[in-house]
Order: sequence, then C-alpha cells, then structure tokens
Amino acid sequence: MANIVWHTKLRMLLDLKQQNLGQDTIDDLWDFLYKTDRVLAQRNVPVSERELQCGGICRDAGVVAWMYLRQQANGRREAVHERKENEDRHKAPMSDEHKAYQERILRAAAEGGFHGDCEVRTPIGRSSFIQTDTLIEGEGGRRIGWEVQLSSADVNGPGSVKSRAAKAAKRGITPAWHTDRADYARRSDTQWTRSNNLPAHVIAKIGDLRVISGYRALDFWELAGLVQG
Repeated sequence: MANIVWHTKLRMLLDLKQQNLGQDTIDDLWDFLYKTDRVLAQRNVPVSERELQCGGICRDAGVVAWMYLRQQANGRREAVHERKENEDRHKAPMSDEHKAYQERILRAAAEGGFHGDCEVRTPIGRSSFIQTDTLIEGEGGRRIGWEVQLSSADVNGPGSVKSRAAKAAKRGITPAWHTDRADYARRSDTQWTRSNNLPAHVIAKIGDLRVISGYRALDFWELAGLVQG
C-alpha cells in the first residue's frame, strides 16, 4: 500500500493522509474517486485502466505501478498495488540486527522447550491479518509475540505500537517488544525490554544478553478461566 497516488487523467498527486487528498480544486475528492474505482471494478475494468498509479516510491524509481482504492470499516483510506512486487518495494529491508534478535529469541525458546516461528500471520478478518516478528508458543496454548523495534515507531494511529499491541492481545497473543532505544523502553504503550545498541554479530552470540531497562518478567495468572498476561 502507499499514501501517495498519481492520477494520470487529473494529473494530480493525491495524498491519502491529507484532507481532501491534499487538493482544493475538487470537493469531496476521495468519495468521487473511490466510488468511481468501485464502479470500474464491478465492471471488471482492469486496474491498469483506472488511471491510478503509485506516486511515491515506485514513481521515484521510474516504475509504473497501477493501484486500486480500498476503504476499511474504520474509514481508513488505502491505495493498493496491483502487483505484489510493487507492494514489496515499499517494505524496508530487515536489518542484520533485527534478524539476529529474531534468531536469538527462537534459540532461547528452543532451549526452554518451546516452539516458535518468525513472521507469523494471524487473521483478524476475511482479508486482514496481523504479522508478528517472532511468535513463541508455551504451555496451555499461551502465546507471546515478540516485536523487535529498532527504528521509528508511531505513537498514534492504526500502525502505532499501542494499536498493534492491542490487536495482538485481542487474539490471545501477549505482546512483548524489544528495542535498543532508551525513550521506547520508558513508554507504557506495551511491555518493552531494552538492550544496548549492539552489532548483529554480538547479538547472535551464545550467552546472556543484558537487559538494561524495561520489563524484566511477564507474570501470568488465571481468573475465571481467562488467562491474563
């Protein structure tokens, strides 16, 4: 998905995060474009003939990437790439440090006799899902979802830490986030742990990894048949 869309006929860059898509020449622009796109979809008009292209990363790379519009039940406006390879262009590559933390979490789980996996998708509806960096399964079906956050993380909005943690918790996944940033470990939007800023080869070493701030342990208890974390 992308927030910036190029309309080939109107010759406009449209910003889905801005009021009226950042334009002031046409009133109710989103409603007009979204309804038009839905009508064209119902008529089986190909996405490449609906006059909407990615106006951000793909356009900057010289790639023509056709898009269609979608609106979530909560009103969130989205532009979706027709082809997965264009969608993937918007995903930041995972750092070596991020990968090392994932591998370390899996190794620690295995040493404790627990199963785990990386990049696990959990459905939250017919067409939506949440993706967990590393999901560990413990006794009694208990699941802990580790998220490694070494880059900037939103405070508010549907993609924020608080929102993502709440979605995980609603699906029986206890959120646990790890970072190397001091300001994140002091936040209360989820359970944070923090280690020093370390290179990948040090993170990957066998041995203890010092937790210097944040939550040191997660306690669980059962109340009226409901597992709390």
